Amino acid sequence: MTLLAFYGLVVTISLSGVMAPGPITAVTLARGRRDPLAGFWINIGHAIAETPLIVALLVGLQPLLESEGVYRGVSLAGGLVMLWMGGRLVRKGANNPANVPERYRRSPIYEGMAMTALNPYWLLWWLTVGAGLIARARAFGAPEVFLFMIVLHLLCDLSWGTFLSLAGHRGGRAFQPATWRWIEKGCGLALILFAAFFFYEGVRG
Repeated sequence: MTLLAFYGLVVTISLSGVMAPGPITAVTLARGRRDPLAGFWINIGHAIAETPLIVALLVGLQPLLESEGVYRGVSLAGGLVMLWMGGRLVRKGANNPANVPERYRRSPIYEGMAMTALNPYWLLWWLTVGAGLIARARAFGAPEVFLFMIVLHLLCDLSWGTFLSLAGHRGGRAFQPATWRWIEKGCGLALILFAAFFFYEGVRG
């Protein structure tokens, strides 16, 4: 495989993963109504949580991350966080008062970190598909190839997340407040369903 073909593979696989609906998608759409750049900040949080995992896989910690205890712990903790966040969206919807600006600016980053680090399927993606990309990057024998792979992957996440929140913001202005409340409640319900599934996975192992 040529280097250019490898980078094309990284972009294609990264976009296929980030465009699949999941907890981050639900949070981004809910946040996008108020902040058109919410997706960007959420994915900054995603990158903060994701980069250490990529480095851990590179230095050989994959067997530890594959342990059943880690999978159960991530599943159960993720279920709790998503249940809490989904409950807040369902309960308050679009009518909840705006937070203090400083807190509001920080919050999407924290949400992106939580939705990433506590998602067991994100962990599985990197232990399977992501590990395959890392192995191919290693085969080129140049550290800059690995670094550029990380940059490309994170740029795909940032681009798609920003697009989603911009679309949600533009669409939100076209809807009546009551309509948008139902959209946010739907995003909250999606998070609750993810939480239930994560609890099931955590208990089943």
